[in-house]
Amino acid sequence: MGLWRKIEERLWTGPVVKDYGVVSESRWGPGTRRISALLSLKSGERRFFIRTLHLAVLSANVSFLELDRESALKLKLALDDALGQM
Repeated sequence: MGLWRKIEERLWTGPVVKDYGVVSESRWGPGTRRISALLSLKSGERRFFIRTLHLAVLSANVSFLELDRESALKLKLALDDALGQM
């Protein structure tokens, strides 16, 4: 595990229970965007995180969307509905 992942776990996500890997990746010029998903144990509760990483030549940005069980179920319903209409 890299240094950045250790810092992420300590400050934001907590210990990772399961890493679902990269869900989406795209490039635009020299930049890259990666969206990944993981299940973590934060404050004694399991939380689902969607991590967005933007990398460019001289900059980087990471953001997290943290979902508890209820929010994850709402997202699942929305995704199931959207997939049915695609």
